[in-house]
Amino acid sequence: MTMADYDYSKIDYSISESDFSSAIELLDSQKGFIYSSKEKVLLHLDYGILNHFDFNFQKSNEELTLAERQIEENFTKSITQKIGQALINDNMADYYGEPYEDIYTNIFMCLNYIQLNMFDDAMVEIRRFDNKMKVIGSQYQGIIDSQKNQLSTEYEYKNFSTLDSTINFHNSAFARYLSMILYRNQNDFYSAKIDYEKILQAFAMQKSIYNFSPPSDLSEELQNLSDKARINVISFTGKSPIKYEEVLRLPFRNAYYKLALPVLVSRPSRVNKVQLVLKNQQTGKVYQKNLEVIESIENIVQDTYKQHFSAIYTRALLRSISKAVTSGVFEYISDEAKDEDVRGLFGVLNIFSQISTEFTERADVRCSRYLPKEVHVAGLFVEEGTYSAQIHYIDSKGKLICSSGIFEVNPKIGKVNLIESVCQN
Repeated sequence: MTMADYDYSKIDYSISESDFSSAIELLDSQKGFIYSSKEKVLLHLDYGILNHFDFNFQKSNEELTLAERQIEENFTKSITQKIGQALINDNMADYYGEPYEDIYTNIFMCLNYIQLNMFDDAMVEIRRFDNKMKVIGSQYQGIIDSQKNQLSTEYEYKNFSTLDSTINFHNSAFARYLSMILYRNQNDFYSAKIDYEKILQAFAMQKSIYNFSPPSDLSEELQNLSDKARINVISFTGKSPIKYEEVLRLPFRNAYYKLALPVLVSRPSRVNKVQLVLKNQQTGKVYQKNLEVIESIENIVQDTYKQHFSAIYTRALLRSISKAVTSGVFEYISDEAKDEDVRGLFGVLNIFSQISTEFTERADVRCSRYLPKEVHVAGLFVEEGTYSAQIHYIDSKGKLICSSGIFEVNPKIGKVNLIESVCQN
């Protein structure tokens, strides 16, 4: 059994009920079936994300740190595993993560540190995210250029040239939002304003990714009110895309070649509106505010996957044609040989070669299943005090899908007052 064959329905049901503790328990009981020794990155990444959603911030950081280290180790190791990938399939290699999986380890670790009141460590994760963004594009472009040099026929070049391998994503509005909150906490409103401007730039310069308007209350983050506490609310909705195998069988001389490609498939979300309801327990005053989308992780996944897919496609094309040529040679010898024993032997070899191609040419559909689809945010100024809070998730027909439940909030002036919630329906 591989990750592609496993039935995730029980885990997904727990997640749809926002019962992340049960989802983690189920994952723990089944991890031996889901993750092989080659999927340690995903083991730690999935545990890290689910533990964050279950508010186990320290445990989440431990798992995400292990995921990040394993990504670095496996990427280095992948250089020596190219032979297995070239001859059999990409699943032979230790999984080293997609670019989006790598960068969101730092963003979620930043969130963990904020919730643990470790603000200097949170800022370190923002800087590490920045550094990764600078190298991801060049890293994968080097792989593509190397493999492109191996293409030898007009057909291969033609098919490769139809792929879009240019990454547009270079700046995360959500990462800048977190950085802005951290600078505001330090009373560094100059740096906070720079982050605010970078958020606007992210929307202006990456319109294919940020194909929606910036949150309308962003400028309020730069206001310094000495008599009010600032509450920031972050909500994660839906699930990011996952990979499915798409198989193409195309004629090649006297044989055929099989292309098994990992294609991203979106997972629809029912959430249409996210709403915060906040009530001051002393005065009875009620605040109600809709959260707005600041980041489509789905769009970022689709964009950053393009370069890696170009490399995967080229590798699969070369491998499949090589297998088809081998089968074709066996068939040719079998047809042309005068000795019946030779004809029989190479006929059998041709059959086994084609059967081998069917079973060994499998797409690498490994990926994290628990990253959210969208990030919603809101901010508001309130008096210090004790509040009851609730976050509602509503569909396009106005029907309540799920609710965070009522919890207590005690905002303080001049502090980070961060509320998080998640609904992955």
